[in-house]
Amino acid sequence: MTLPTFNFAYPVVDADGRPTKPFRDWMTAVTAQQNAAAALAASAVPSSRNIVAAGGLHVGGNLGADVGIVLYRAVAPVAALPTTGNAQGDFAYAVNGRKAGEGSGSGTGLPVWWSGTSWFAIDSGLVVAA
Repeated sequence: MTLPTFNFAYPVVDADGRPTKPFRDWMTAVTAQQNAAAALAASAVPSSRNIVAAGGLHVGGNLGADVGIVLYRAVAPVAALPTTGNAQGDFAYAVNGRKAGEGSGSGTGLPVWWSGTSWFAIDSGLVVAA
């Protein structure tokens, strides 16, 4: 599995500090590859109950659910995403974040990016909402 390469001839953020469409498209492709790799890894390991220390996070549950957790600063509902101690560009996973087209209160989760002031949805470039 090969991750797509971002064309740095395009800017990563626009004048408002939001990710540009080429960058969002690239991150969507990377996320799809990560999800595919996580699914392959999860199917390759026996299901068991473990405590897995990864990236400073301690996550319990089936081993398959813990694959890839180190990629994110946090995995939490939108309201519980950290607002302090983040570095610009940190990634998190908003478990109830809304993808484009999902209604209020029906978010199925998505990766988000810290701008220095807010968490932005990778797919839309807008501040993430639940």
